Amino acid sequence: MLDSELLMAVQYKMPISTTPIEDLADKMGRNPEDVIKKLREYRALGILKRYGANMNYRAFPNYRQSSLIGFKISEEKARKINELGERVKHNFLRDAEFNVWFTLKGRNVEEVRQIAEKLAKELGAEDFVFLPTKRVYKMDVKYDLQKGISWSYGVEPENVASLSELGLDEGIKILENLPISKRPFRDLGLDEEYSVDLIRELIKKGVARDFSAVLSERGIGFNFNSMVVLKTRNPEAVAKKLLSFPQITHLIERIPSEKWFYPVYFMVHAVDRERIENFAKRVLKIPEIEEMRLVYSRGSLKP
Repeated sequence: MLDSELLMAVQYKMPISTTPIEDLADKMGRNPEDVIKKLREYRALGILKRYGANMNYRAFPNYRQSSLIGFKISEEKARKINELGERVKHNFLRDAEFNVWFTLKGRNVEEVRQIAEKLAKELGAEDFVFLPTKRVYKMDVKYDLQKGISWSYGVEPENVASLSELGLDEGIKILENLPISKRPFRDLGLDEEYSVDLIRELIKKGVARDFSAVLSERGIGFNFNSMVVLKTRNPEAVAKKLLSFPQITHLIERIPSEKWFYPVYFMVHAVDRERIENFAKRVLKIPEIEEMRLVYSRGSLKP
C-alpha cells in the first residue's frame, strides 16, 4: 500500500532548505531516516521520478518555444520520435484521428516547424498537425491521492526571464534532481546556502515553477489521462476561467490548424474515467465554449 501522506507531502509541502527531506519529516512528526528509506524505495520502483526545483523550459535559450504535434503514424515508428532527446517532453498514443501526440521544443516557431516537417518525412507519417504555443497559463502537475484526480494551483507568468539575462547557464538543471539524503546540496558538491537562495530567486523570476517531487502517475494508480481540447471564439477568456479549476494541468492556448481547429488545451489525470467525465461536465458550463473533445491516452511512448 502506498504511503499517501508522504507522497502528498513531497508534492505539496517540501520545504526549500539545506535539509529539505529532514525538515519535511520533522513537520510530519516522522523519523527522517524512515522517510529517506521510503523515498529511495519509491524512486527505485519508479513511483518517485525526482525532486528538486522544477525548471521552466521557456528560460532555456534552445527551448523557449514549444509546439504540440499530432502524427498519423504507427506506434513502432512513433517511438523513434524519442531520439530527439530533451526536445521531446511528452509522446503519447491517443484516441484520435491523429493517433500520436508529442510536444517539441526549439528556439522559435520556425525551427520547431522545420524539425517537425523533417521528422514527419523521415518517419513516413501519413499526415500531421502542427500547433504552436501562443500562451502558457499553467503547467503545474500534481496528484491528490485522496481525491483521485490531479490537483494544483500553480499559474505560469506571462513572461519568463532567460538564463542569459540572469547570468546563468544550463548547469542549473542539476537542481531538478537532488539526491535523496539529509544534505542533498552538499552531496552534489554545491554550496548549500547559495543553492537554497538561488532556488528561491529562480521561483521568484519564473525560471523555476516550484520545489517539489515529481511522481509517476501510473505508479500511484492514476491510470487515466485526457487531453481536453476546446473550440471557442474567445480562448483567452476561457483559459482565464479555467484557471479556477485545480484539476487542470498543462493549460495552454495554441495557434489552431485547419485540420484541428481547437485553440485551448488542458490535461486532467485521474484514477478512473468517471472522475474525468464528471469534471468535464463542469467545464462545459463555461458559456464561451462551443465544443469539447476528450482525447484519452492509450499509453506513453516516452520512458
